[in-house]
Order: sequence, then structure tokens, then C-alpha cells
Amino acid sequence: MAKPPIYFSLVLHFHQPVGNFDHVFARAYDLAYKPLLDHLWSYPDIRVGMHFSGCLLDWLLEHRPQVHDLVDRLVRRGQVEILTGGYYEPVLPMLRREDAQGQVRMHIQGMQNLWSVTPTGLWLTERVWEPHLPSWLAPLGINYSLVDDNHLHRAGVRCLSGTWRTEDCGNPLRLLVNLKPLRRLIPWQPLDAVWNMLGDLAEQGRKLGIAPLACLGDDAERFGLWPRTHEHCWEQGYMRRFFDGLLERKDWIRVVTPAEYMDRHGDQGRIYLPTASYLEMMDWAMPSEEAAALGQCRLTSENQDASRFLSGGFWRNFLVKYPEVNWLQKRGMDLSRALDALADEQENGAAGGQVPSDLTAVERGRRRVWASQCNCAYWHGVFGGVYLTHLRQANASNLLAAQEESGLWPSPHCSSRDIDVDGTEEVHLRYGPWQMFLNPHTGGAAKELDYLPRRLNLATAFSRHPEPYHQALRKAAQMGEVITPDHPQWKEFFHIHSAEVRAKEPGLEQYLDYDRFDHLPFADYLLTAQTSLDDLVHGSFQPLGSSWKTRMEWRVREGESSLNAEFEGRMPFGGDDSGKLHVEKSYRLSDDCLEISYVLTLEQGADLNALWATELALGLTSQCTGSWNGNGGGQEEKDLDLPWSMDDLVDVVFACPYTKGRLLVDATPRVTLRHVPLWAVTKSENGFERTPQGSAFYFCRPLRLGLGQTERFLLRLRFEDGSCRIS
Repeated sequence: MAKPPIYFSLVLHFHQPVGNFDHVFARAYDLAYKPLLDHLWSYPDIRVGMHFSGCLLDWLLEHRPQVHDLVDRLVRRGQVEILTGGYYEPVLPMLRREDAQGQVRMHIQGMQNLWSVTPTGLWLTERVWEPHLPSWLAPLGINYSLVDDNHLHRAGVRCLSGTWRTEDCGNPLRLLVNLKPLRRLIPWQPLDAVWNMLGDLAEQGRKLGIAPLACLGDDAERFGLWPRTHEHCWEQGYMRRFFDGLLERKDWIRVVTPAEYMDRHGDQGRIYLPTASYLEMMDWAMPSEEAAALGQCRLTSENQDASRFLSGGFWRNFLVKYPEVNWLQKRGMDLSRALDALADEQENGAAGGQVPSDLTAVERGRRRVWASQCNCAYWHGVFGGVYLTHLRQANASNLLAAQEESGLWPSPHCSSRDIDVDGTEEVHLRYGPWQMFLNPHTGGAAKELDYLPRRLNLATAFSRHPEPYHQALRKAAQMGEVITPDHPQWKEFFHIHSAEVRAKEPGLEQYLDYDRFDHLPFADYLLTAQTSLDDLVHGSFQPLGSSWKTRMEWRVREGESSLNAEFEGRMPFGGDDSGKLHVEKSYRLSDDCLEISYVLTLEQGADLNALWATELALGLTSQCTGSWNGNGGGQEEKDLDLPWSMDDLVDVVFACPYTKGRLLVDATPRVTLRHVPLWAVTKSENGFERTPQGSAFYFCRPLRLGLGQTERFLLRLRFEDGSCRIS
């Protein structure tokens, strides 16, 4: 008896994020992209969908221009259907509608220019779905998109074959279902398991009287770039056997592009999906403790039918889980709105007979905002994501480039608005090369500190957050079951869904420290005199008082060659907050430096014998070095991958290869400088690893005050362009 037929659609997603290293792009091309494109040319009957992010194409067309012809010949042969998406691979629902539609239009135009095609299918980044998307996509000519089987589970649908139809406000969109079981099988498991699954789906289709579709849409990197997959897929012949197997079974497995299937077959019915992504993403978006609890529930109900309803959280909660991500996303929205206002102002000026400004500068700025929206630095799961400093810095740098290239907020500038939508306003200052966003409700600490000539956000340090997978590392370390590079199992084939615990170096469990407070420049702490360096390193210190409890009044005045912001408030301290320390904190921004001065007066409470610490959190990496002057004029260099303390500091110099310059900080009077390297232990496709998240520098001074007594001190920052070497 002949097997019932099934349609199979493979959709390949090619992407590398904005700001990734050239060698990663090159390695992805050499190990995965080119072998895959060449392999497809050898199998003309294997028809696939392809999606290329614009940021990857920008790099490929400059550094590997032959990719154009490799894809073009496949398109011309009718073997490949090109899908569209946001140009810089954003999570569309996290954007303003105008930016989401603008990015998709830009990508469609790019595909028309490159390969003379107008895509009608959308690659939905990370399959992050929200119900309003059909209304956004309909004006762009988008007919369908891929979602995950988890989306249908959440809507209470069991039939995962074929396509479904949804709508929003009368705007229709067809949905293909991306099957998680296929993603778990290919290319990891023996091909017999793939054929058996397709056979089961075909039989289900026969019983239901439908033309079943099995869709696998996922990263092209899994076919060569992920650990040991190049050897597995190409040198050991997995992909050859896979394609040969599809052709050998062409009597019942019909390989099609998504559009071909939809042209021939109708939908299974109407469906309305709740907010969703693939199952793992929804788990990752949850608070860590809750995600761990959910993981236990999954284990206990793994073989129960009701397990499909354990759906996890909501993608936008990454903006809660990681406050640094929320700030970056909201800054992008604020800039986008400001560019709209600037464009309207320029158009109205031109209509009124004024000389029009450069509208193309606004469009350049808008594209920079779009580049800052590349999704990878806004979430974290199995891959580095938010913990990859260079990706965060690239997104932040694009925001500053958008501002400078469009002419927004010229110097001097002062305004206040609630940028991050937390109910309190930030104070936005810009003078000369410096820009700051200060929060009066957290003691005037800086949410952002920019050196604009370098498009450099210095405040990209990232707090150490608990992650649900940390418990697996602790447990494996206790049991002696962590596989490290010196272990015989290290070279064995491994995939990201494996339960075994791998670590790139031994002892990573010792770095599982977490921060109670966000790391911000010029956050202030009143500490006990006994607070040690270890307390700061492990995040275990208990401040007597801090910026986080200090509400300040503020005013800004413009000087002859500076912009001056003055903050004044009372820091409560002590177990019952009965003590009051009057804090006057002033910022002076000028062309050559940034000064922060303090006047501290004990206003209420018993005599104070404590330690005052002003934090300067910098998004520098462990490749930076510092040099100190003090102790009679001597110098000492330190590596920033270790904690240390330096007494009697007069000035310090920070240098980093990524900044191509030096940040100099003077302290008056002398202070003790304590350094805390911010190491995060993350899980990637290679296993557990230690990744640098910047440095927290605490400028510490003993604070001994009687009632009414005052202490003063000052920090001065300068940035020097040029060599990163410290002389």
C-alpha cells in the first residue's frame, strides 16, 4: 500500500547581528552558508525558502560578494523563494509601527534590487508574535508568516499540519506552522527518525482528509557553524544523505517552497493566536526563579497531554528582567519619535518658504535607529544575547550615530522627559562632546554617559543576573560531572538541547555572583567602614544608604563655556532611615572635561563613621588596562579581569582597544579605588562560559562627620582620542 503524501518545506534563515566580529561572519560563511548554497545547487529538485537579514547581507556583499551570484542562480532556477523581514532583524512587536514597517519596506526593496523578487512571506524574528501584526503587515503586501507549533498549542489547536488564517481589524495573514520536533531531529538525530515522523504526519493528514505540510524553519548556522556540525553535516555526509533521502521518497514526500504549498492548498481554518514565541524563548523571558520552577513542572508532566499548555512567559518581559535592555529599547523609541518631529519641522519649514534642511540626514539617522534595533542584544537564552558586550555597544553606538548624523539635540541641550516609561523623568544634558541622562529619583545617577565624537556609550556595564541554568552548573560541579576541554567527552558530538553540562573552563561556579543594584555611573553608596573588597565583588554588601533611596531636586544653568546641573537631596541612612545626609551633587559639562563635585553634610543622626563610595560603572572589557599615579608619584598597571584595590589614588587612566582612546579620571582629594570585574556565567551553543560585562570602579573615601560637618570631593573625567596604549 502506497504511503499517503506529505509536503515538506525547508526555510533557511541566514543571520549575523549588527556589531558582530568580522571573523564570526567569515566563519559562518565558510563553514555553513557557502557549503549549503553549493549543496543546494547540486540538488535542483530540493526547493527551499530563504531569508537573509540585511545586516548579514551588508557584510557578505562587501566581504564575500560571490554570495550574490550563488543565491541568484538558485532564484533564477526557481529553486528558492526569498522571504522578507525587518532589515536589521528586529523583534517587530518591540518597535513603533512606523519603524517596523520601515524596516520591512527597506528589506523588500533590497530583495528587489538584489534578486528582482518581491517577497510575500515574512520571516518573523524569533517567532515573536503579537495579535496586531497582521494590521502592520497587510499594507506591505505580506501574505504569510511562520509561527511555531507552540503558538497553536496556546490557542488550543491540535492539528499542526497545513496552514491557518488569522486577521486583525480585517487584515488577513496566513500562518505556516514551524514544527519543534523537526527542529530537534535535524540535523542531530538519525534520519530514520525524520522519515518516521514525516510518515506519521502523512498518515494523520490522510485520516483528516487534508494535504499535510511539515515545515522546518530555522537558522542556517545549524548546518555547519554550531559546534561540530560542519564535520557532521558536510565531512561526514549528513546533508548528502538527507537530500538523497528526500529524493528517494519523492513518491510521498513532496518538497516545496512555502508559497508553492499555499498556491495549491487552502487553510485549515481561522485561528487567533495569543502572544507567543517558541517554547524555549517564552521560558527564558520569565523571571529566573519562576523559569526554574516551570522547568521542574515540565519534567514531571513531560509525557502528559496537558504539558503542551505549559507555555511560559511573554517576550516583552525581557524588558523587566534586564533593566539595561529596557533602557536601550526605550532610547531607540525616544530617538525615533524625535526624528519624526525633526522631519515634520523640516518639511513644514520648507512648505513655509524657509530653506529646507537636509532631509536625507534624518533618513540616515532613522536607519541608524533601525540598526540599533537588531534583536540579539535584547534577550538571552541559549546564546549570548544581552551578555555579548560588543553587540550591546554596537546598538548603543548606532543610537548615538543616529543623533549626531541627523543633527538632533545640538550642544548645548537640556530637557527632561520620562524616556524609559518608569513614571519618573530623566534629565538629558549635552554639551560639547559629552551627553548624560541623569535620574533625580536615584540620587542623580547616570543612566547613560556618552562621549559623542567616538559614538561611545561608556555606561554599558551589565549587572550580573541569576539565570535558571545556573543551578544545573552548580549541581554538576558538586557531582564532578562538568565536561571541560580536558575531558575525553569534550570532542564528542554535542547539540544545544543536550542535558550534559559543558564548560569552557573549570571552576565557573565560583563566578555565580549576583548584583542587588544596577551598575550605573555616579551611583553613590554610604557603606559601613568594614565593607571589604570581597563584599563588593560578591554583591553581598548592605549599604547604610544609597542613591536608590535619595530623591533630589535639580536645576540646570548654562555657563559661559559649560552646562551645569545641580542636584540636592537628603540620603536617609541607618536601619530605620533616621539619619539624614544632605547631598549636593553637581555636574559640569565642558568641551574638555566632565566634572562631578560633592558636598556632603550630616544633617540628622549620630556622628557618622562610614565609607562613601561613588561608582563609575564602565562598559569596558577585560582587555583594558589601567595606570595609577600616587604613592609619591609612582605608577602601577592593573589588568581588569581581576578584583583589586588601590590606595591614595590621584588619577587613573582607562584604555580599551574598542574605544581607540583613553578615559582619564582625576580624584580630589585622593581616594581608594576598588575594582570589581563584572563576569557573567552564560550558556551558549558551546556550553557554559565566562563573559565580561564591564567593570565597576568604586571611588571610596572615609566619611567621618559630626552633626553639621561637611566633606567635599571632586571627580574629573577627560577623554583623549588616539592610541589606546597607556604611557
